[in-house]
Amino acid sequence: MSSLPDFTICGTLGKACSGLSDVLLVKRLADESLAALRILPTEKMDYEKIKEEVWFLKWLSHPCIISVNQIISVGSDVYVFSIYCDLCSVLNVVHNHYPCGLPEKAIAQVLKNVLLAVQSIRCSHILLHSTGAVKLTGFRHCVFLQRNELTGTDNVLHNFDAEISDELLWLAPEILRQDLYGYGLSSDVYSIGITICEMANGFPPFSDMDRLQMLFEKSKGTTPRLLDCTTLPDKEDMQRDQQYRQRRRFSESLHVITDNCLKPLPENRWSVSKLLAHPHILLFILKKVRYWVLPLFRIAAIREDGLRTTLPYVSSSFHVAASLRFASHPEAYGTFPTASELAGTCMTHWVLLDASTDSSCELQAHFSPNLPSN
Repeated sequence: MSSLPDFTICGTLGKACSGLSDVLLVKRLADESLAALRILPTEKMDYEKIKEEVWFLKWLSHPCIISVNQIISVGSDVYVFSIYCDLCSVLNVVHNHYPCGLPEKAIAQVLKNVLLAVQSIRCSHILLHSTGAVKLTGFRHCVFLQRNELTGTDNVLHNFDAEISDELLWLAPEILRQDLYGYGLSSDVYSIGITICEMANGFPPFSDMDRLQMLFEKSKGTTPRLLDCTTLPDKEDMQRDQQYRQRRRFSESLHVITDNCLKPLPENRWSVSKLLAHPHILLFILKKVRYWVLPLFRIAAIREDGLRTTLPYVSSSFHVAASLRFASHPEAYGTFPTASELAGTCMTHWVLLDASTDSSCELQAHFSPNLPSN
């Protein structure tokens, strides 16, 4: 543990660890860089679990896994400084801007990065950056899968963490059964399939069921699917979101990948290497995408008199929302008005305009006169 660096708190990014941990956006005074600060309270969390996660984060090194810059003990809390992903999590992007699910190209871009660093997969554990980078986090329940040197295969696992109850929707049937057969890497492949559905449909499968029904459906082999015109019936009384899903069509490749991740029996699922070798995923690996595939957005300010002032295009809708919240650091997001400039306007709220259609998206953020000044 090192000494506490000088930093200023710019705002709150959200919660982690089932709501027990606060995640803050901070600015280091030494080099003016932005970082994400996760505060782990030992009074509310298992200290041994915190030490285990910290050890994993320091030991792991992969371009698709969130990197930790500094870990500090402050009183009864543990401060974990990591790189800041300005689009936050896939879950935030879906909930705020794509309630019916992400575009297929965005799903493929996320998927190819997740497959390169598979572990504890769900949308809230996948962080996005406007450069196109995807980082995996959420290693609180990370475990070693040791290889049996005699058989040349991976040993199976049997442990089940009591604190993993908030992960049940994403867990494979063999983990939930807790039987003598155990589970292994193919169980993570199942979680990838659930996460694909979560990204594509806008919600995770089985989320409309109570836990007992969800366990029953998984145990009997119910397989989730992508919702589009090939899987949804055309009904006149469908809700608006379902009508949108019924009109779209995902590629056959994405359907095949999802189906083979969600096979009820682990031995029937595709391996991670086979998923990575699929042309649908391989295309994004070979292209080495340097930008985010989500549509461009620009931000418009709505004045009290009803007039609209449009600001420059930016790379992502969630990027814009973050920029409004942390307007005192425009250098981190591009050309945006500073907090002092905002304070001198009569703007009351902000909306997003789709760059391709110029149509308004839902309201993203209300103007706050309490933003810190430069």
